[in-house]
Amino acid sequence: MTHSLIGKFAWVFWLLYIAVIAPIFIFIQINVSSVLNESETAKIELVTQTLKPIISTYLTFDQQDMLSDTMRTFFQNPNILDVSLIDANHKVIFEQHYPHSKIQDTTTFSTPVIDTFTHKVQATLVINYSNNFVRDLQSKLFLQLLVLSLFALMIFSITYWYFRKQFFVLRLLSNWMGNYSIDKTSEPFKSDNSNVEIMTITSSANKMLESIDSYRCQMEQITNELENRVEYEIVKRREKEQLLIHQSRLAAMGEMIENIAHQWRQPLNIISLAITNINMKRTLGSLEDDEIDKNNAIINNNLAFMSNTIDDFRNFFNMDKESLHFDPLQPIQEIFSLLGEQLRYANITYQIHKMCDQEILGVINEFKQVILNIVNNAQDAIKSKQDQSEGKIEITLRCDTSHLYIDISDTGGGVAPEISQRIFEPYFTTKLHNKGTGIGLYMSKVIIEQHFEGSLSVHNTDEGALFTLSIPSSR
Repeated sequence: MTHSLIGKFAWVFWLLYIAVIAPIFIFIQINVSSVLNESETAKIELVTQTLKPIISTYLTFDQQDMLSDTMRTFFQNPNILDVSLIDANHKVIFEQHYPHSKIQDTTTFSTPVIDTFTHKVQATLVINYSNNFVRDLQSKLFLQLLVLSLFALMIFSITYWYFRKQFFVLRLLSNWMGNYSIDKTSEPFKSDNSNVEIMTITSSANKMLESIDSYRCQMEQITNELENRVEYEIVKRREKEQLLIHQSRLAAMGEMIENIAHQWRQPLNIISLAITNINMKRTLGSLEDDEIDKNNAIINNNLAFMSNTIDDFRNFFNMDKESLHFDPLQPIQEIFSLLGEQLRYANITYQIHKMCDQEILGVINEFKQVILNIVNNAQDAIKSKQDQSEGKIEITLRCDTSHLYIDISDTGGGVAPEISQRIFEPYFTTKLHNKGTGIGLYMSKVIIEQHFEGSLSVHNTDEGALFTLSIPSSR
């Protein structure tokens, strides 16, 4: 109640009512009686001051009858109870009593009568009068004030009731709006209040909520359309990502086939030489069993090497998507095992530095694909550099308390500043004659960020480019 506007209005009225009425009652009680008593005393003093010279003359000439008539004439005030005139010897010269039915409070007034010639006290005039009229007047004032206060209270009650009725409608409107929810449609607010302002507020509130409901329906429709569009875009993105992955794997497969060709070139030459040696010695007639066994061993060893190369190739491109905890050093060594002959043919050396021992969580073959993409790019950069006879690729494994860092550096001259921000974009390549697809580094970044929850970045060193893989370590 006290928190509402009408409640505050009531409290303010009661405070003002008490602050005004109470002091008035107290003022009447304390000050009116004293003022009236002083006024009555002043009137009697005025009468006695006027009468004392006459009384003095009558006493001087001993005119008792004239004195009595004068006393009775002057003292006809209905509030006077009795009047007496006492001489210097305490003998009553005159005495008059006035009967009163109700006497509650009396006041005695006495004044000496002095001879104007001798200046001696001839007698003492004693007047005893009642204060009932003061109480009567106070009662009348109290009654009038009470009537006025009750009238004011009645006016306030009517005003309070009227405004409370208006504010009650506003409170109902406020509660109705407070209970409004965008999840459900609310009925319009109805009120039988005929106040123009209240009707205007009610109408505006209903129109406002109608607009909100309309906007809600529109937002629901837009939300549904956005959800469908987002879902459609996600499907398209997944299809595009799968296509990019497929293209990336095909590109990697082409590069791996080229690596296999390099790996098989020397074993095939050795096998061809062994067969030629056997045929030549058989033609010369100098072929012996020991020579046949020696060449057979050479042929079998090289065929086994070629078979192992095929196995490594098949394992590298299997479709296993199981996430495992693994040591990153092993797949890195397998990559260089496959690329060893090709790197040797290109006069490129490599080194691996392991400075910590931590495992990571993910799909091993996806990690191999990332390393292969970066190493192939390093190899191509070194081959394209004209001012060096040999190149170098160096991999460093380091870590801190929460991450494993893999630095892959080369001596290929680095990344040109104008393309450093674009090398991770899809289909962006600097290789000529359709030798590059532009998706290797893009897919590498996607794999590291989305599948390993890490990051892939690049910056230049004095000799070439430095790719850094940051991957959360698993403990």
